[in-house]
Amino acid sequence: MNNKIILPLVLVVLIVGIVGIYFWKTPTQPTTPPNLQNIILLPSVKGCAETDKGMATKAFGEGTEQEPKIEVSGNEIIYSRAINHLCCRKAEIEKETKDSVINIYEVWSGIGCKCICFSEIEAKLQNVPLGTYVVNVYEKGTQPGNEGPMEQKLIISQNVVVQ
Repeated sequence: MNNKIILPLVLVVLIVGIVGIYFWKTPTQPTTPPNLQNIILLPSVKGCAETDKGMATKAFGEGTEQEPKIEVSGNEIIYSRAINHLCCRKAEIEKETKDSVINIYEVWSGIGCKCICFSEIEAKLQNVPLGTYVVNVYEKGTQPGNEGPMEQKLIISQNVVVQ
């Protein structure tokens, strides 16, 4: 073969080989999830399900229910709902974070009395890093009456963007 053809062919093979080795050897940087350890939970339970010193307040009467909703305001994520429920039940709010998933739990306890009362529940998450998250809110705890565990139930799930 002609040297004029072989030399450019060898150069092309060398360049492709060097570029291939570079990209093969260069590790890709994994995307690290945002640091969710610094998120602050500010729970608020108002009405019959308040948990002052672990005691449920017995209050009669129904209120206007509000569907569960999740909103973003600055670097805060706010979950809220208002519900009618059995008296003598209390609710506490917990959170759990992993990668870009934020789980909020309404944890219900108490025997439950034969009346209906009203509560407003809110979980405000402050100091949320910029990013896109899946926010799930679950209801769990103990069954009224027998105090056995209640089946965990998804109340709302929503994708949110904190900018």
